[in-house]
Amino acid sequence: MPYVPHADAIALPLADLDALARAHGAGPWRVALVGDDGARAVLLGWPPGFRTIPHRHPGASEIFAVQAGRLGFRLADHPEVELGPGSFLVARPGELHGLRVLGDVPAVLLAIVAPNEDRPDEAIDDPDAWPDWAQEVQP
Repeated sequence: MPYVPHADAIALPLADLDALARAHGAGPWRVALVGDDGARAVLLGWPPGFRTIPHRHPGASEIFAVQAGRLGFRLADHPEVELGPGSFLVARPGELHGLRVLGDVPAVLLAIVAPNEDRPDEAIDDPDAWPDWAQEVQP
């Protein structure tokens, strides 16, 4: 998830995530909620079949909270796991990770990266990291 400048975030002390998701539909979309030195937070909406490229953040942790839909989450060399609303997960600095939408319902998730740094190596894409990425998930 790329750097978020403060000026690009809605930067409200309170936000209704469900209302924001309803207003944006199936996606893909991204609403920057916070962009300060300590962290960036975005609400993400992804349509069925959407997937991220496996990537890592060398100097930051990325935290996810699933709001709606079903997601497959893969971390480093661990098998993919299926997540639903209420799931919380973290990829620590340097850990390869990726997500994909499972089923036929759009997914919504809150993603927080800390710290919020604009550095050239902040996100490294690794599209060939998991040749078996399409395999069935483990519940």
